[in-house]
Amino acid sequence: MIYTLGETVIDLIFKNMQPQSAKVGGSALNTSVTLGRLGDSVSFISEVGNDDFGNWCLSFLRENGVSTDYVVCYENKKTSLALAFLNERNDAKYQFYKEFSESLTANDSTLCSKDYLLLSSSFSLNERVRGAVCSMLRKAMDANVVVLYDPNMRKPLSKTGKSYDFLKENLTAADITHISDEDGIAMFGAKTSDEVYECLKEWNVPVLVYTQNSREVVVKTPLFTKEYAVPEIKVVSTIGAGDTFNAGLLHMLHKYGIRKDQIKTISENFFDEAIPFAIRCAGAVCQSMDNYVPKEFVKSL
Repeated sequence: MIYTLGETVIDLIFKNMQPQSAKVGGSALNTSVTLGRLGDSVSFISEVGNDDFGNWCLSFLRENGVSTDYVVCYENKKTSLALAFLNERNDAKYQFYKEFSESLTANDSTLCSKDYLLLSSSFSLNERVRGAVCSMLRKAMDANVVVLYDPNMRKPLSKTGKSYDFLKENLTAADITHISDEDGIAMFGAKTSDEVYECLKEWNVPVLVYTQNSREVVVKTPLFTKEYAVPEIKVVSTIGAGDTFNAGLLHMLHKYGIRKDQIKTISENFFDEAIPFAIRCAGAVCQSMDNYVPKEFVKSL
């Protein structure tokens, strides 16, 4: 089973201040839906309001093969909204509207060494849900679960606040980190993959997957460093691209049964297949208004 932990939002997408579409969204949710469409067993851990949007989210997840057993539904609360404004390059700037105040209840799942856990976005640094996040991280570490962490951070993070402490805890539990060039600057002030990997050594993170928008993807492990080209495409929207990249990587980890004790010695051959596949998944999303791989893309595989 692949477990994903993150927020659920309704993405309302605008271009030139005109509404374009409404999508079920959220970083980990986008990953979950792509995994479900790819045929993986995936369970989403999140929260919604007991409203029309919340019911839509739950139905949409189930229709796409995602288990909602660990999605908490709050009475008399509204599901969170994210207004996404696309610029001339079709990159998104967000405004969020949220009203949840409850602490997210830790789920009662039992993890085993064959499972995988995705932790992503600012949700993983939110003090309100920190108890549930830490509970899952403890279970993952106790069960030797492979943890993929994508901080998906765009704003500089103060090294004196609680969020930075939470970030360090997340990194300590991570086996693979997917960090973009923007993340590296926001987290560490690091502008290259070498600088980011040097920072990660403090928390003994063995594998870095470093993405740079339309430029090459860099993989750094204790054994090698390798770059992978990103083909040029016509971008419709970048929403969900990084999340879908994560799904492609998790799909390949799950397909080949990579375990925690194998992470430090994963071969180049694995990444030679996994990274181009993840890039293809992200590219398919960028060429659509969806936050997840289109069903037509899955049929073409």
